Amino acid sequence: MDPVTAGALVTAVNAAVSGAGGEAGRRALESFGTLVRRVLRRGEGEPAGEPEPVAIPYDDGERLRQLADLLVERARQDPEFGRDLASWMHEHGEAAGEAGAVHNSIAGDARITGPVIQGRDFHGPISFG
Repeated sequence: MDPVTAGALVTAVNAAVSGAGGEAGRRALESFGTLVRRVLRRGEGEPAGEPEPVAIPYDDGERLRQLADLLVERARQDPEFGRDLASWMHEHGEAAGEAGAVHNSIAGDARITGPVIQGRDFHGPISFG
């Protein structure tokens, strides 16, 4: 499997976030959170019971990139983690990994009450009406 890059990881996470309204997106984010906990946990073992939630900065591009850099560095140091991260990317980031690909969706129980713009790389003003 190809090594994971921080840019590709951010793209895959963003794709999972955009699909989080559906079951597959929810599972992708849960499994990503499990990987993040493996890197960020302080002790050698997880405490018994429910794993502690990890605040993943999905809505903060700079912090998400920093997290991706940390995960990629850990993947370089720990081959087992690297295989698991690459496996997550293969399973959940395949479509997101296509160069220039855009995958927008509105799904689940979403209620749209106004205009929606979906796309990538907008330049210039956008107005309605």
